[in-house]
Amino acid sequence: NFTSGFSNSSSDNNGRGGNVSLDYTHEFSDTHNLMASVSFNMWRMPNTTTYQRQYEYVDSLDTYWQSQETGIKVNNWEFQVDYTNQISDMFKIETGYKGTLSHEDSPMTTWTGLTETDMPIDEDLYNRFIYDQNIQALYATFGGKISDFSFSAGLRGEYWHNEVKSLAYGETEDAKQPYVTNKFALFPSLFLSYSLPKENEVQVNYTRRIRRPWGGQLNSFVNISDPTNISYGNPELQPQYSNAFELNYIKSWTNHVISVSGYYRTTDDVIQRISFMRDGVMNSTNENVSQSLETGAEFVVKNNLFKRLDLTTTVNLFYNKLDGFSFLPEGLTAPVTGDDESDFTWNFNIMASVRLPWDLNLQLNGGYYSRQILAQGSREPRYRLDGGLKKSLDNWSFSVNVRDLLDSRKWNQMTYGSDFVQESERRGGGRRVQFTVSYSFGNAKARKPDMRKQGGGGDMGGGYGGDMDY
Repeated sequence: NFTSGFSNSSSDNNGRGGNVSLDYTHEFSDTHNLMASVSFNMWRMPNTTTYQRQYEYVDSLDTYWQSQETGIKVNNWEFQVDYTNQISDMFKIETGYKGTLSHEDSPMTTWTGLTETDMPIDEDLYNRFIYDQNIQALYATFGGKISDFSFSAGLRGEYWHNEVKSLAYGETEDAKQPYVTNKFALFPSLFLSYSLPKENEVQVNYTRRIRRPWGGQLNSFVNISDPTNISYGNPELQPQYSNAFELNYIKSWTNHVISVSGYYRTTDDVIQRISFMRDGVMNSTNENVSQSLETGAEFVVKNNLFKRLDLTTTVNLFYNKLDGFSFLPEGLTAPVTGDDESDFTWNFNIMASVRLPWDLNLQLNGGYYSRQILAQGSREPRYRLDGGLKKSLDNWSFSVNVRDLLDSRKWNQMTYGSDFVQESERRGGGRRVQFTVSYSFGNAKARKPDMRKQGGGGDMGGGYGGDMDY
């Protein structure tokens, strides 16, 4: 029941990571090959944050200090084999395997006291998040081209196993059973295209995709460091699956391309952030709330003007519908509910690249996003603008990049419940300027991963980042 609250924080981050990979390629012929790779990725991000908090009441002022140490530790192994064979002039087969094994061990320790020099450990705010994930996938595609008609049909089978532990103060890893999830799913895909006269093309596509929850959404640790907004993850969170149908028309000229796409996309077990009041305090977690439907049209125009300016403009217009839901949090007698929501939404993005004299290259990338419905409210309109300037000189390159030129990267959100209305604003770190100097030597080229074969979703690591769920 304080009248106002103030929190000042100072953070020290020291992120570091590394990658080692071994790649093997065997060429049976120019159109028949086998590629295999194994890689190990390591990421460490220790962080220390000190908070000074003040809460003003009608007749008093309370001040206390907190220090919080977190250590995100992620190890990741990837194994991949891809086989390609152009079996004739018209037909081609591709098949392969990809396996991912990842382990995260991220402890967080908090000290709380009345002064900066006297802060005993706060056992209620201790947490050690342990997350093991195993993804095994096999895929096969068959495609070809007959006259002006092209096709590709594929099927990917994917097994997903994860184990989640969230340890409190004094709990040991061996003494607590993990929350285990095992999933197997099939993901078919179909791509058809027909070339028309005068550089016209029509395409019809179907894909099924998965989006898995990431570490912060699964960590059941109850974060009470902000007593007005308590948050925790949900280890029972399931992946969300979507089915997408697209009809595309493409028209090409020498310096211009126009693409018009109509699409229809349904998603099951949509992952959304849910908020509710418990004992007068706001609580937030993640839940598979309901089903969603998106249908609309996307327009993409690419232009090369005056041999110096490349423009890519994208406009997306769509209808979005989110079904109602009912969710009963542990400890509550009445469920948290939401009605059916629907809205018309549009987004606009433009990327401009200008080749300037003296081998300078200028790039601007901006966008506008209209109001978007959520399970319990809406995300308000927002816009962004980034820019960069690059100079190349033989094997050297010099660049300056500015993220968030207009200092506009923020998210305003309205959240509604049966007994509350909350308006919140989060900022994305503010304007950031980065200078880069690069020198290239040798002729080694890394093989670019084929994102079509990787499953369309995954865990980002980090058990404490779930609040920025955008």
